Amino acid sequence: MTGQGSGLPEPILIVGGYGYRNVGDEAILAGLLHRLAGRGLTVVSRSPAETSALHGVRSVPIWRAVSELRHHRSVVIGGGGLFGRHMGQLGRLLPAYGLLARLPSRAVALMGIGVDADQPALGGTLLRLLARRAARIEVRDATSRDVLRSWQVESVLGPDLSSLMPAAPPSVGRHLLALAGVDGTRPVVGLCLTAVDERMGDAVARAVVRCVDRLPDVEFLFVPMSQHPFAHRHNDLEFARSLRGRAPRIRVLEGIHHPAAVLSLFGLLSGAVCMRYHALLFADRAGVPIVPVAYADKCRAWLAEHDETNVEPTVDALTDAIGALSPAVRMAG
Repeated sequence: MTGQGSGLPEPILIVGGYGYRNVGDEAILAGLLHRLAGRGLTVVSRSPAETSALHGVRSVPIWRAVSELRHHRSVVIGGGGLFGRHMGQLGRLLPAYGLLARLPSRAVALMGIGVDADQPALGGTLLRLLARRAARIEVRDATSRDVLRSWQVESVLGPDLSSLMPAAPPSVGRHLLALAGVDGTRPVVGLCLTAVDERMGDAVARAVVRCVDRLPDVEFLFVPMSQHPFAHRHNDLEFARSLRGRAPRIRVLEGIHHPAAVLSLFGLLSGAVCMRYHALLFADRAGVPIVPVAYADKCRAWLAEHDETNVEPTVDALTDAIGALSPAVRMAG
């Protein structure tokens, strides 16, 4: 039997950055599950109980990733910046795991991935070997396709897998706004910020705090796109709380929510200040005006492909860009 939309024999083991409380990665998984839509799908996750509850799929812990190979005919390494310079040590082991999964004759597909040109020496070598042996490679951006071509590897270019995830109804987004204490009578601007780059995070924090003071009639809602459980700089909720301590008018969306619910919330915003990659994708999909503040190559590549201009993280630049988002925000400012 084959997984629908993949041509891969079932059962299929899905491996990626799942269970780390990253909205973008969970949206990728939701889209991938929607596409495969088969029986016999298992997801390797750092938090298997959370993944099962969120997505309604069988999930196993990372330590069982190798033993589970005996029970699956295919492996999908699914989506996102798995092969980027911001991945941790575990992520850098993925190419080696993919090569192991190929033995003896298991199908391995790389689906919806992004690939940075600048790879660690050993990881880059293993990734090249895996790419040449993969049954299928799908990339989410032209830059990744060009990187693979420079390795003499062809791939299929397609949208990010999160695009396959249906949005939750608007009522779900309204519930999240209320949960965060947003009254919605004024324009609401989402803040999807990160301190992964510490120096840039400091600059953004200074600019945002002063920008909030300059726009008293605009509501600001921090939407954490990552709540990494043990990597401090990848936990945007901690960043959100520190900003709220300096600018108490900032509302913060607390809790773990299905990415479809977060996408629904985006559709209710007057605009969004986006550092995170999937914040850019969610805002674009919801038709929400974007103030892009790119922190990574994948974000800059997306902006170039969409003719968007990056905004410098200064108070004047942010205030001007937010004030120009929409008629409602301009009137409030």
